[in-house]
Amino acid sequence: MNSLLKTTWNTVFNLTGLDFSFGVKYHDWSFFLIELRADYKGVKEFFGDREVTPCALGSNETILQIIGCNMRQVQIVGSYYEVSIQVPIEPIHTHSGQYFAHLYLPVNSEAPRWAGVDICGFPKFLAQIKLEKDKKQITWNLEKETETILTFSIEDQIGQHKELRWNYYGRRKHQSVLTSFELSGKIEDIKSPMNASLTLGSHPIADKLRELILTKNIERAMIGHQVSGQLQRPVVLNKT
Repeated sequence: MNSLLKTTWNTVFNLTGLDFSFGVKYHDWSFFLIELRADYKGVKEFFGDREVTPCALGSNETILQIIGCNMRQVQIVGSYYEVSIQVPIEPIHTHSGQYFAHLYLPVNSEAPRWAGVDICGFPKFLAQIKLEKDKKQITWNLEKETETILTFSIEDQIGQHKELRWNYYGRRKHQSVLTSFELSGKIEDIKSPMNASLTLGSHPIADKLRELILTKNIERAMIGHQVSGQLQRPVVLNKT
């Protein structure tokens, strides 16, 4: 089914430009987010001339987030892991909620990779992702071709029911698009988490993150359990 959908989408979209995508339901997943301060100028330069303006903290800082996602049950694409490396950006549409753009978005399965790239314009690529739990400590390890990109660890917590809307900028072929993710679950927001750490590896992506991250001090964390929601079909911002 997924291979047929991929072939049909690419054939129709490449020949006609017709977007017949639809919202995708995320029935059950968990996420573990850490937040650090990053160099504003470096992040802005990362996106080049795309219509993305990072949210500023003062004159020379912005925020960088790393999110480990355990997607247990997702419509069409099934289960997978992904690690979102993203920054909050200034709103570029009238949708409510927060706006983000990905620096990198590795996944460990082809089905979500092609859909993320071809339909939503996300910078997804295949990588090796491991999730480990030792008592209450959660550890995510991200590798590409046997080289470590990063490892981060956080103490698991269960929060209260919340609803969020995350809007994501994407770039597919010659279109800028915006995809909204409406979600709800047991979510805990933690300022200055005590038992959280980040280690960068030897991969070139790790080197780039070293350039951008100003300090490895994790200033905020967010943990979501029993999360469900819907990824809406992309909205085209412009065609060039």
